[in-house]
Amino acid sequence: MQVRFFGGLSVSSGADEGAIPGRGQQALLLRLAVDAGTTVGYRALADDVWPSDSPDDPRAALQSLASRLRRALPDGMLASVPGGYRLDLARDAVDITRFQDLVAAARADGDPALARDALALWTGDPWIPHDGFDWLVRDLWQDRGHAERLVVASPPPAPEAARVPAAIAGLVGRAAELGAIRDRLGTDRLVTIIGPGGAGKTTLALKTVRATPDVLVVELAPAAAGEVWAALAGAVGHGIRLNETTTTPPMSPRERVLEAVAGRDVVVVLDNCEHVIREAAEVAQTLLLRTPGLRILATSREPLGVVGEAFVDLGPLPALDADELFARRVRSARGIPPSPDERETATSIVQRLDGLPLAIELAAARARTLTFAEIDAGLSDRFALLANGPRLSPGRHRTLRALIDWSWDTLTDAERVALRASSVFPDGIGSGDADAIADAFGVDATVFDALVDRSLLVRRDGRFRLLETVREYGLDRLRAEGAETKFRERAADVLTVLAAERESTMRGPGLRAGLAWFDANEENLSSALRTRTVGPDRRPGRRLLRALLWAWAVRERVEELRPALAAFADPDAPLDDEPGVVIESLALFSDAFPEPGETPTFDPARFRARRLALEQAASRHPSEVTVLVAPLLRLAETVLQAHGSPAGRAWHVDVSDDEITSAPPWSRATLHMLRAGAAQNAGDAAALGVESERALRIFSEVGDPWGTGIASQLRSEWLILAGRLEDALVVSDDAARIVDGLSSVSDLLQMRAQSVGILLRLGRLDDARTRAADMEAVAAADGSVRALSQARMAAAQVEISAGDGVAALRQSQAIRLEPGFPDQITAWAGAQRAQALILLDRLDEARAALREALPLAVRSHDHPIVAAVLVAVAGWSAASGRPDVAREALARAEAVRGAADERDPFRRWVDERLSADTGEAPASAPGIPLGEVDADVLLALLD
Repeated sequence: MQVRFFGGLSVSSGADEGAIPGRGQQALLLRLAVDAGTTVGYRALADDVWPSDSPDDPRAALQSLASRLRRALPDGMLASVPGGYRLDLARDAVDITRFQDLVAAARADGDPALARDALALWTGDPWIPHDGFDWLVRDLWQDRGHAERLVVASPPPAPEAARVPAAIAGLVGRAAELGAIRDRLGTDRLVTIIGPGGAGKTTLALKTVRATPDVLVVELAPAAAGEVWAALAGAVGHGIRLNETTTTPPMSPRERVLEAVAGRDVVVVLDNCEHVIREAAEVAQTLLLRTPGLRILATSREPLGVVGEAFVDLGPLPALDADELFARRVRSARGIPPSPDERETATSIVQRLDGLPLAIELAAARARTLTFAEIDAGLSDRFALLANGPRLSPGRHRTLRALIDWSWDTLTDAERVALRASSVFPDGIGSGDADAIADAFGVDATVFDALVDRSLLVRRDGRFRLLETVREYGLDRLRAEGAETKFRERAADVLTVLAAERESTMRGPGLRAGLAWFDANEENLSSALRTRTVGPDRRPGRRLLRALLWAWAVRERVEELRPALAAFADPDAPLDDEPGVVIESLALFSDAFPEPGETPTFDPARFRARRLALEQAASRHPSEVTVLVAPLLRLAETVLQAHGSPAGRAWHVDVSDDEITSAPPWSRATLHMLRAGAAQNAGDAAALGVESERALRIFSEVGDPWGTGIASQLRSEWLILAGRLEDALVVSDDAARIVDGLSSVSDLLQMRAQSVGILLRLGRLDDARTRAADMEAVAAADGSVRALSQARMAAAQVEISAGDGVAALRQSQAIRLEPGFPDQITAWAGAQRAQALILLDRLDEARAALREALPLAVRSHDHPIVAAVLVAVAGWSAASGRPDVAREALARAEAVRGAADERDPFRRWVDERLSADTGEAPASAPGIPLGEVDADVLLALLD
């Protein structure tokens, strides 16, 4: 097929010549023919087909035109492709594109013969369907002029070589960004490289255009408002000569520039536009509209805002490139690159400088006189450290402070407030919180987007963040103004409100979303809490701490809770609001659970008086949490009383039915769960069954995953004792799935270990081993000692069930129990080690392990653990030829647990050794109740 536009529109295919009806179809054909063989985007098509009266839905209108045009063309000629349409036709088959290509080749080679071939195609004036294609006609006439001059052997003067500044130092990295800039310039007429100060925008722009024949580089940094056209005019004589056809010299800078670039395929580099951004945008738009062959490559800290502008964002250097840049510049400064011993410190320096090339270069230059350690330490006052750059650098690049001052000077008052406000949020600002935070500082939330446009804020993963260098600049400004405390207090106030709002949604289906918010704002909240420890008034800090408590409880942030209570709890403070009641109650409750190695101090009368006062205050300030105050403080009292009991009396929960009935649903479920936990601990299997069912049902109705997970675990314990192992496995697996990602990895592994134990009771050894291996992988990824211990205890349990004492002992010896581990975990690990040693017939070592484990189990007041250790004692007794003592140990374990765990694998091993029914009456010592938990009595079983 051949398409001709010179002298009129003509489309022919072989001997046939077809007509293209309708101006719309003709316009579409012409626009596609201009870029034959290339995809033309919807926007470009719509702009030229309807230059002045675009339809409401251009894409739909184009689809209709394309459908009709396709019927008038040979099959397969018009292709619909992602983003637009393509005319599958060679450029040689279209007379105007063949003409343009011949002229271009003639000019490149200075070949008059090719110029004559081009002119032979000009059989009449170019046909266009409407005036919207004037740009094409101008281009064609201009090309004709070039061809005619070649034919008469009088070519126009060649452009002077573009004077693009040469690179002084080699470029490090940025290959992807360079490729992106070149790609954009190939498809878009205005490309803006955007990035923070010191990111290397100018370097990349100049690198991009060095191989371009016609370039005009315009440095706008020295230009003031109203001087952009003058800056371009000043650069014209350096980069492009005026057309030889000019009859009178243009007078104004604008006219001079437009005349200079008219008719040329030139790339104009507008460098450093940010401080004259509006004027630069107007100049760019004028150049693009008046000169079809012109393209613009701009550098700026914010977009120009011109229609059709394409962007290449220039962020910090990737870590490896940043390290390489630092190493090269250090070598330049002192003659040798960083040594292996210096690399860790070098990496720290680069990271703290946000990967900004200019900041890295300034820091590397200090290596001439400072050690890396001194540079790293000096970054605590980075603006003083990096205050001496290259003498001949532009002023804005000579120091780190000047780099950001250049941006600061262009900001509005509101933007300056927002930047300083952002500096007191170390985690950044969530987009969902922007309105509230902006309001707290008296600005509009759109100002944060404005700072993103100015490359001072980064919007990533739904948050507005400052580079660390810019954040330090904002803090430095606040300190110089004496406003840091005021800004930090405002931040603490608004974070308190936001945290309280989130916290109120977290006892139900909003738990995961709430935790995600608290996780994302962890440093913000810690900073706010530190702010509230200063000054005599602790009430604002108590309100913030109250909002943090539930997230900390679910996340098990005990290490932060104790110092926070020490800072904000005050027994002399009035109990006149809900946060105060909760914090004071929690402080009293924590007295019953001291740090490992500490012994609680307990004054029964004083504790009781304080408890009663808090219970009364809780009734005056009811909430889902304060409803729990009375039962939990009574629980704490029983725990403190148990510490003084030689028999290790188990804790219990004193909750009346009236308290449960009157409580809100979530609180009611929590009270049932506390009852279930107490019943498990006391060996009351019946109560465990009733209370765990109620807790699980209500938590499920409320939609609270945390409560559902814990209640499911208790329910599974009862199902195991009831012999309903398949049901127990389903519930246990559901619990692990529900709490995954909510609490610590070690807690999750504890639930998974429960499923491993159930599988072993079901005789599904291979499945249990697979689950244990999965636990090991999760623990290895987490890396914490507690998680690894949980996984290895599960693996040991599997090997004990398999009867492999060697493998079980190997797993047991791999467990590393740090100081401060709960007594029950240490006791359970000791019992497993004893079981492995029993399987290997190393009975003296097993007895020693059990002598260590039994007192820990009793001290933990965890009766299921006591029962597990007693089963191991029974195994040692059976292997030692003491069947009566073994039966007594089993009977004591059953009494302590409240039911016989007959499917426990090691229990079955003991039964096989005894060769008797475990229900046989034990030969117990007279006068000693089997359910009594006394360390001395139980240790006597090993004598």
